[in-house]
Amino acid sequence: MSTLKLWAIGIDEVRAIFRAEPELADRLRDAARERFGTSGQRQPGLLGKLGPFLRNGGDPAAPRPGVPNAEDVENLLSGRFVPPHRLVEAWNLLEFWLDTLAAGAGRWPLTEGGLNEFDFDLVRAEVPARYGISELFKAGLGVSLTRCGGLAAGWVNGSHAQAMRAAWSPALTELSPAHREFAEPVIAFLDQFPQWTHTAQADGRAEPDLVAIFRA
Repeated sequence: MSTLKLWAIGIDEVRAIFRAEPELADRLRDAARERFGTSGQRQPGLLGKLGPFLRNGGDPAAPRPGVPNAEDVENLLSGRFVPPHRLVEAWNLLEFWLDTLAAGAGRWPLTEGGLNEFDFDLVRAEVPARYGISELFKAGLGVSLTRCGGLAAGWVNGSHAQAMRAAWSPALTELSPAHREFAEPVIAFLDQFPQWTHTAQADGRAEPDLVAIFRA
C-alpha cells in the first residue's frame, strides 16, 4: 500500500544527519544497531562482527532486502554517495532516523491517484491549492541521498503546516466521506505544531518544519 509519512522536525536537523557531528552520529548509530542489528563504529573487532550472528543465528554479512547495514549507516552520516542498489535501504534508514529525532510522526495509506483526487477535492472545497498535499513535495529535502523509484520527499516550514491545518479544518464538511476520513487524522497531527514549536523553543532546538515522504 502506498503511504504518506509526515514528521515534525526542523529541516536543518534533517540535513545535519548527512554531516553528523560525533554526538549525533553516535546516537544514530546506536539507534540503527538496536533496530537493524548494524554493527557501526562502536562495535570494532571480531566480537562486533559476531554480535548479530550470535543474536540472530545467521551470517551477519548476509544482505537482508530492505534492511540497512553498517555501510549504509556510515554513508548517510558522512553524506557519501549511496549506490543505486542500496537506495531503498538508505531511505528506510533515513525514515527510521526521522522517527527517532522528530517531535512527532504519522503515516497514512494514500495512493498517488488518491493524492491527486484529495487535492482536487480540497480545491473544490475552496481550500487554496498551496495547501494541498502536492505542495509538500515542491521543495526537496536538500540532502545528498538520491531518490529511489516510487518515492517523493519534500518539506514546508512550520508556519505553512499550521496554515494547512487552518485551511483544511473548515472545509471538512465539504470533502467526500473518504477524503474526510483521511484529512481528520492529518489535521489532528498538524494541531500539535504549536505545542511542538513551544517545546522546541524551550529546549533550544530548531522549530519543527513539516517533512513529508510519499512512497508509491
